[in-house]
Amino acid sequence: MSYPAEYYESYMVPTLFGPWTSHVIQTANPQPGEHVLDVACGTGIVARSVAPYLGAKGRVVGLDLKPNMLAVARSAAEREGLAIEWKEGRAEMLPFPDESFDLVLCQFGLMLFPDRHNALTEMKGVLRTGGRVVLSVWQGLDCHPFYQTIHDVTQRRLGRSAVQHVFSLGDADELRSLLVDAGFQHVEIEPMSITARFPNPQQFLAWEIDVDPTTTPLMQHLDDQSRQAMMDSVRGDMAAALREVTEAGQVVLPFHAHIVKGQ
Repeated sequence: MSYPAEYYESYMVPTLFGPWTSHVIQTANPQPGEHVLDVACGTGIVARSVAPYLGAKGRVVGLDLKPNMLAVARSAAEREGLAIEWKEGRAEMLPFPDESFDLVLCQFGLMLFPDRHNALTEMKGVLRTGGRVVLSVWQGLDCHPFYQTIHDVTQRRLGRSAVQHVFSLGDADELRSLLVDAGFQHVEIEPMSITARFPNPQQFLAWEIDVDPTTTPLMQHLDDQSRQAMMDSVRGDMAAALREVTEAGQVVLPFHAHIVKGQ
């Protein structure tokens, strides 16, 4: 699930990532004057939401690998009158001195990092003594049957699915081990669920099954018409599953996550 920045901000943030942000911040319990880093910030909903808690002496930095996400984040923060620093960079090589932050946040990013251990080690390194990290990751595909169907259909039709990767940290014991191995102690993992409602079911499905032909060997040598026919077949295979989760013109889906706190 890789979304264009403007779509992410206008569609996915209000329906899904915004509601999750409140749970992440509640767990983090930010305090006035704290310095906070939002890793893999996307369009900055976590950074923008935590900023009002910190007061004039606080500091918020949002970091992401994608310049287009940061551009949308910067514009949104300016509209909201928020003083937030935006940095382009990788979680595995954070561009900050050691012990720079009191709190590191990462909403639904850890699953996607190529080197999760190194990313967590970097987060630990930029935390001050007594600082904390709060992360959210999706529970497994077994908890998300609609996405299990997307995975099965795209795997069968296209020979490749990125969906499983997104839900790859559903095992709480594995998650705990990742943080402990990176040097965190007092690791707490809380399962949490919300129900999201997405308008425009066909648009929702189109984005959820969108694939990059350059990363899909089966599609690389097809012309546009053949690629379109292949994606039409995926949409057809998903039609029944989409109907099952559509109510009054909205896609209604429960989402299940782990919210993790470590020190």
